[in-house]
Amino acid sequence: MTTPPSSPALRPAHAHAHIRTHTRTYAGVAFRIMLLAGIALSAAGCGRPSSAEEARSPTPGEAPPLDLKTVAARQVKVPRLLTLSGSLIGAEQAQVAAGAAGKVLGTYVERGSVVRKGALLAKLDTRMIAAQAEEAEAQVESLKVQQALATLDCQRTQQMFDKGALAKADFDRTQSQCLTAKWSLAGAEARRTQMTEALRDSEIRAPFSGMVVERAVSAGEYVRVDTRVATLVSVDALRVELTVPEGDVTLVKEGMPITFRLASGNRDTVFQGRVRYIGPAVRQQTRDAVVEAVVENPSHELRPGMFVTSELALGEQMLPAVPRSAVREDGAQRHIFVSSGGRLEERLVQVIEGRGAEVPIVNGVKAGERVVAELTPDVRDGARLKP
Repeated sequence: MTTPPSSPALRPAHAHAHIRTHTRTYAGVAFRIMLLAGIALSAAGCGRPSSAEEARSPTPGEAPPLDLKTVAARQVKVPRLLTLSGSLIGAEQAQVAAGAAGKVLGTYVERGSVVRKGALLAKLDTRMIAAQAEEAEAQVESLKVQQALATLDCQRTQQMFDKGALAKADFDRTQSQCLTAKWSLAGAEARRTQMTEALRDSEIRAPFSGMVVERAVSAGEYVRVDTRVATLVSVDALRVELTVPEGDVTLVKEGMPITFRLASGNRDTVFQGRVRYIGPAVRQQTRDAVVEAVVENPSHELRPGMFVTSELALGEQMLPAVPRSAVREDGAQRHIFVSSGGRLEERLVQVIEGRGAEVPIVNGVKAGERVVAELTPDVRDGARLKP
């Protein structure tokens, strides 16, 4: 009986050697594969840049890094300002009435005319009023003569009554005539005064110095006593009407200085004034109070109705500041460029306007951050910066 060939015990020696050879071959191949994979992973790990290096490393086709001077934003002490918006109004404004009835003979001002107090604005036809004034004057003179005669009669009757030569009834009648003459003269004098004032009111004059906003009548029109002839606004001194939020009302005091700029026109021109009037109550619907400051306007550069942006100083505060050359103006917006991770970062900032060499920054940058000191045309957001 023979042993089956498949039995391990009966396999030939060369068969076992063949199996061991193939096992070692497979193990060597696997080892080499693992070794190569480890080398590749190590190379990939060693060659990968850090986040900072990625920021500094250029992308294909990127411009070379910029050689720019940067400075650190430093803290400075600046006034704490409350920014408010408002408008200019006249210190005085009047709808000048005719004051008398009659036909307009002529007007002497136009829209925009600057007049002094007492200047003639318009003139009415005075022929009827002048005739009435002459009549009143004649009446006064006539009653003066009558009063003088009545006074003499009273004196004579008084003497006769004292001697008993005149009855009491006749004496009383004469005395009443004296009193009547006295009061008649007083009434005539009042009428004369009335007509004199009406004659004077026929020349409509400016009640104060100012600028004519509108002329409401023309020659040939008939006006009554209450007819509006012109609108006059005082412009030698104007009021800045501001609305202060409820939370800041208690900080505003009478006499505080304010500065303001016009919303349109030359924004570099700064005007100054002082708080004069503070509203006694907060308005319920808008939750703010009205504050008025007075500003002198001798050149008449400012006009009523102009919108303004004002600043009210409420103390001092510490803010970061950068050189004025580091701020780029884009209309009403202000931009700076901050060095961050080897690249430039453009930021929109809110600044406090001024004329110094440094610009305080309200928000947008922190003290100690480095900014580009002088802006050149190639400065842009994301550009690389030389170390």
